Amino acid sequence: MKTRRSGFTLIEMMVVIGIIGILAAVLAGGYTYAVKSAQRAKATEAVSNARTALEMLYEKLEGWPDEIFKDPRHENFQVMGENVAKALGRNGLLNVNGIGGDDKVYELRGVDRCGIADPWAQEVLRNADSKLNGQSLLTRAVPSGGTVQDHLIYFAVDIDDDGFVTQAEGAPVNRVRAKVITWSAGADGGLGDCSTDKPKKQSYNGRMVSNQDNVYSWQRAQEVR
Repeated sequence: MKTRRSGFTLIEMMVVIGIIGILAAVLAGGYTYAVKSAQRAKATEAVSNARTALEMLYEKLEGWPDEIFKDPRHENFQVMGENVAKALGRNGLLNVNGIGGDDKVYELRGVDRCGIADPWAQEVLRNADSKLNGQSLLTRAVPSGGTVQDHLIYFAVDIDDDGFVTQAEGAPVNRVRAKVITWSAGADGGLGDCSTDKPKKQSYNGRMVSNQDNVYSWQRAQEVR
């Protein structure tokens, strides 16, 4: 008399485990893509909001305040560091996290301690000790690549009011038809070649960075070659 077999054979178990592994890999890949897409969307919004805030600052003060040009340049470009953040905060723009007023010392707090950073650096600043000042956090590593300094939002403005932001005024391309332009180095914290959308990698501070994750406030159609 034959007995009925119950349970799984080793081969059946291996097939099931293999299927589970494949499904897990697919789900993990989808999750990673969703996270990256969400971060890029946040970066696009942050760059756009930064541009709008600078435009509003110009309109409110009827010109560019000298202090926004006092932050040290990075990669030879102007960044939205502490002085820019303070100027925006005192004028009630961009919801900068700070306290004080025109007649007091304005103190930056939270994710704005170093200036206006992109979402990748904001995660680091949000988790940093609240007692640390902005300067001490600039060299802190960002998991996606680079340091907090590399993730401050860059900007350039139309200083001579000719309707264009040029390389002489700090643009990373020849000329852009705009009053203000802002941009982020993206997840890897390295700008690479901003003049083209073609994939291009180059060495930056001992690591390879790509121009593919850069985030710009302008469209290529606004550029004048």
